[in-house]
Amino acid sequence: MAAERVLDALLISEGSGGHVIPALEVARHLAAQGSRVTLWYARRQQIAPLTEGLLRAAQAQHVRVEAILTNPTRGLSRRVRACATLWVRAHRHIARQRPDVVVAFGGWLSIPVIAAARQWGIACLLHEQNVELGRTNRLLARWVDRIAMSFESPSLGPQPSRAVVTGLPIRPGLDGIPRALAARRFELEGDRPTVLVLGGSQGAHAINELFVELTSLMSESERRTWQFVHLAGASDDRAVRAAYAGYRIRAHVAKFCPDMQAAYALADVVVARSGASTIAELAQCGRPAVLIPYPLAHGHQRANARLVESVGGGLRLEETEATPERLLWIVRQFLQTPGLRQRMGEQLRALARPDATARLAGTITALGISRRPRTARPASSGMLSVAQAHPLISG
Repeated sequence: MAAERVLDALLISEGSGGHVIPALEVARHLAAQGSRVTLWYARRQQIAPLTEGLLRAAQAQHVRVEAILTNPTRGLSRRVRACATLWVRAHRHIARQRPDVVVAFGGWLSIPVIAAARQWGIACLLHEQNVELGRTNRLLARWVDRIAMSFESPSLGPQPSRAVVTGLPIRPGLDGIPRALAARRFELEGDRPTVLVLGGSQGAHAINELFVELTSLMSESERRTWQFVHLAGASDDRAVRAAYAGYRIRAHVAKFCPDMQAAYALADVVVARSGASTIAELAQCGRPAVLIPYPLAHGHQRANARLVESVGGGLRLEETEATPERLLWIVRQFLQTPGLRQRMGEQLRALARPDATARLAGTITALGISRRPRTARPASSGMLSVAQAHPLISG
């Protein structure tokens, strides 16, 4: 009897950490199980150092990683041409490689790849990182076989029968490190109240500005006893570091942090944007948070923050309402009430899905195998075309 052919999967992802990290975790899991995996990701003008390192690591673990060069500042006509070019590239890859399944992790470049896969009769799956479906995924939902959600969501419309909640794959090993060891890694102290400030992979200028002003409002006692781990991004790290130093506040300030396990272990409360990966990591570690949604994220981050509020795991503070005085008052309540922090952390853990990577990889594998054998040549009727997606490509 001939040996069963290994699963072949093509994954397509935007280049931001919130999209590409889940794709990378799934790609590595599938490759470790013997699958043949190709990951296409959109390479923007700059990419976070942590994401760059994860991409290199995945390449070394038998995942074929290929960058799709894009420029988000280009106009509609150039983006349409870019979609057509990627559609041709996808057709050529499918003809040569004959993948069993195509998995899209969001972003407009998923459109031409899913369109090509549909024309070949290839099984297609979408993964949505946020609570609510993004614009691209809303368009593509009716053209794919399965929709994998990170969280329970009311935004599926007429597609709930094809949806499954798998959770959001995140970096492994985020919990379990002793607090004292975590403190030593940042040259801080393990017994001080600690605030972790996150701005996502690119930093958050508005949050950084809030904390620069907040330091001037702290009491002398707070300045002597509190400490901070503040990931300020590439643009603001000097100004943030100077603000803490000016008041002799103990703080570890960095552009990014390769050791998030230690950062979460040391944190008593987290102040952050409410991207999907941040929510999943906070839930995994059980760290209560003050969430300041990014106002230009098409409402995704607001919906994510509402979910955290609904389970009692954190507070949502809109950027338009966030003042240094109000933020300082909230942080004080957290740091002065250990019982509140513990309850909120436990309630937030209700959203955690530590097996998300395995669940999503299993869903992909089952779908790919169930659709064998494939058609030998591309179909032409009743399939999504790149032309149908033009109104969305401008987003």
